Amino acid sequence: MRTYLILLFVITIANSFLFCQDPEVLLAEANSKMKIGELKSADSLLNESLKIDPSFAPAVVAQSKLWLRKGEINKAIPLAENAVNLDGEFRPWAIELDAINKMMMNAMSAYKQGNTDLAFNELQSLIEKYPYFSQPYYNMGYMKYKAKDAEGMAYYAKELLKIYPEHEKGKLLFKNGVKYFYQVGNQAYGRGDLEKAIMNFNKAIEYDQNFVPAYYQLGVIEKKMGNSDQAKDYFNKIITINSEHYKTWFTFGVLLESENQLDSAIIKYSKAIEINPEFIKPYSSLGNIYTINEDYESAKDILLTAIQIDPNYPDTYTALGYAFSEEAKKMEQESIQKGIDAKKQADLISRSQELYTNASENLKKAVEYDKQNYYAWFQYSSALNSIKNYQEASLAAQKCIDLKKKFGGGWYELGIAEWKDGKGRKNRSITYFSEAKKLDRDYRELAERKIDEINRPEKYQK
Repeated sequence: MRTYLILLFVITIANSFLFCQDPEVLLAEANSKMKIGELKSADSLLNESLKIDPSFAPAVVAQSKLWLRKGEINKAIPLAENAVNLDGEFRPWAIELDAINKMMMNAMSAYKQGNTDLAFNELQSLIEKYPYFSQPYYNMGYMKYKAKDAEGMAYYAKELLKIYPEHEKGKLLFKNGVKYFYQVGNQAYGRGDLEKAIMNFNKAIEYDQNFVPAYYQLGVIEKKMGNSDQAKDYFNKIITINSEHYKTWFTFGVLLESENQLDSAIIKYSKAIEINPEFIKPYSSLGNIYTINEDYESAKDILLTAIQIDPNYPDTYTALGYAFSEEAKKMEQESIQKGIDAKKQADLISRSQELYTNASENLKKAVEYDKQNYYAWFQYSSALNSIKNYQEASLAAQKCIDLKKKFGGGWYELGIAEWKDGKGRKNRSITYFSEAKKLDRDYRELAERKIDEINRPEKYQK
């Protein structure tokens, strides 16, 4: 009984194997694969079928149809003729292929002669009758490309890729269609036409749901418009598609920093650096947050690292100058605390002056590399005033004012430089402080105090 069961099992397996190798079965499976665009698998199955039976004409016909799906009718026709030689029953297919070829040739001839509408109509007729023939889709997409019709180009390229996903020219055409929407969106964004920009970026995504650049620009636009939640949705979508898109991590960090979510911003900036250590922008942002958190050593460490990577990036020097200045201010505040030891006080003042000097040196580099940054000129002027280099401070403050006349900080530092801690010109310094007070509410209180100090010095004498 045991021997019988073993024999039965072996016979069953053998029959199953033979059944799987049946040319008819392989042909049916190949046809199924073709319908879903898996042409490589279909081709393999048809070759296997013809290895078993080289005279199996239906498999040769299927190969002919496969090449038609790939858009290569010149390879489909000889296979149809081979099938006819094997079995005359398939002559209608060979005749049909000749008719398709003539329609294609007529369409392209009309196009070359400048009759685009006739050519397009011929190709439309072809795809209506043979929806699996990929070449007309490519030609129609190409015509739309020449007509600068991005919608049509992307549509026909997408239809083509449904039939034959590996069509190289089709992939390029589709990519160009999506890129066209993106480029138009960028041009509109550059002009300030946000509505048109959003429409085109959404069109790019409509055709390619994984097109990261369009999501990124939409996120930037929503951020700019103050729509934080929508911007975050776009940035999170990008990270889902491509977690290594370091610019998204950085921009996400900028958004979170603007909302004072500093710990979360640190995580985003750090991730951007982890992915691409050569991407310089997050370093200065990270340094600024460390400075705000009074973690001056971490700020200096990360910014000095950035200088090693790119010694010409101005924002790094601005951030480093800011770190030194803020640390110096903290030491100044500690030096005036009640009951402080005289030696400790002197040490703190000396150290703060060293830090202000370091700040001025780095801010000088910042304005050398970016002469149009008014705020860096302001910070540079402030650091110079702190070390009593009033002449250079005055020049830096004037540069700030030249770049942004209504910014009170420039006028305020110009007033400090002109006053020279009581040794300068009273009336001119008051004029500068008055400008700061008049032009910028953020400096109103500070300017008023300085004017009062100049006019009534006895009130502030210790």
